[in-house]
Amino acid sequence: MKSIFIIILISVTAIVKAQTITIEFTNVRSSKGQLLLGVYDNGEDYKEKIAIKKQTVYKVNLKEGKLTTTITGLKPGTYGIALLDDEDYDRKMAFRFFLPHEGFAFSDYYHSGFTRPVYDDFKFVLGKEDKKIVMKLRYL
Repeated sequence: MKSIFIIILISVTAIVKAQTITIEFTNVRSSKGQLLLGVYDNGEDYKEKIAIKKQTVYKVNLKEGKLTTTITGLKPGTYGIALLDDEDYDRKMAFRFFLPHEGFAFSDYYHSGFTRPVYDDFKFVLGKEDKKIVMKLRYL
């Protein structure tokens, strides 16, 4: 009985140590579709599109191009968040003339180039405190 209590206590402690990330999305152009988030903890997995956590955000509370959500369950560490504004609900980026037709964004980083950014451009450190991230969407 004592060992079960210790296991439960360890599990609760691990949950308590997980942080919350509040994300503010700005420059969202329409209420059509959904926002798809991928959380990455290294550059190689980002390059291969292997997210450690995925989350879908519906735009029901979109107001004046802004929306807020939270991500929970991440322990302190280094992360990067990439976003696709999936306006047509197909869960992949739509292209027109080789350029992305749907919006995209990265954690605390506005990508102004025409090539895909690298993980180091948008990574951040999540410490023992909760964190706020701003993701400004870009449409080409």
